[in-house]
Amino acid sequence: MRTRNILPIAGLALVLTGCASVTVPSEQIELTRSAISRAVSADATQYAPVEMRAAQDKLVAMERALGQQDLEQVRLFAEQAEADARLAERKAMAAKARQQLEVARQGIEVLRQELLDAPETDAAARAH
Repeated sequence: MRTRNILPIAGLALVLTGCASVTVPSEQIELTRSAISRAVSADATQYAPVEMRAAQDKLVAMERALGQQDLEQVRLFAEQAEADARLAERKAMAAKARQQLEVARQGIEVLRQELLDAPETDAAARAH
């Protein structure tokens, strides 16, 4: 008799646990929006347009799934959009770093050339 009482309670607990796992993934949604915002701030739309477009498209799909209460799709699109946005942000940061490196190299080359030209100027000034 005791077993009969436990089975319905265990079944109810299982059903409630299953329902609890299908909640709005609000933390993931916030992470996704934050990642996209950081990517935009890093100029990813300019330096990583393909990845940024993918992130934005998946954000739209996530919002559409949210409107349809398809929470599994919401989570899936949110995770994918976050990954795309992070990739776009990193690509943008790398492109900016390459540009800064090139500017620094050019500056070094100018200084080197000035140093190479300087001894000739100093020697000519001493000769007079």
